[in-house]
Amino acid sequence: MKYKWAPLFGDTLILIFCILALVAISKQTTSGGNGYVQIQSSEATYRYSLDVDREITVHGPLGETHVVIEDGHAHIEDSACPTKSCTFQKPISDARAWIACLPNQVLLTIVGGDNENLEVDDVAN
Repeated sequence: MKYKWAPLFGDTLILIFCILALVAISKQTTSGGNGYVQIQSSEATYRYSLDVDREITVHGPLGETHVVIEDGHAHIEDSACPTKSCTFQKPISDARAWIACLPNQVLLTIVGGDNENLEVDDVAN
């Protein structure tokens, strides 16, 4: 009878641990604007910082793909592909996220993170 508080104490510790774990996971998934976007096409590979807003035109086998970088996110605004399904993808900003326009052979990938060197060289700008 003197150990009635022990289960309540243990349950409280587990609840606190779960809340801290959820906060840590959500903090990692909501951070945007880290690193740079790598754009691969059939012609070349380009890298652009997510810190600078810009519009890029990339040439593929079917025509031009229009990529927009703004507010630390990148997305495909328009493409020469027939279905244009890549234009309906939500903007990406997290490391290892990607958008592909398969018919026009264009791939956007977010590269970089807090522990990596995020500086983009002058040639890519």
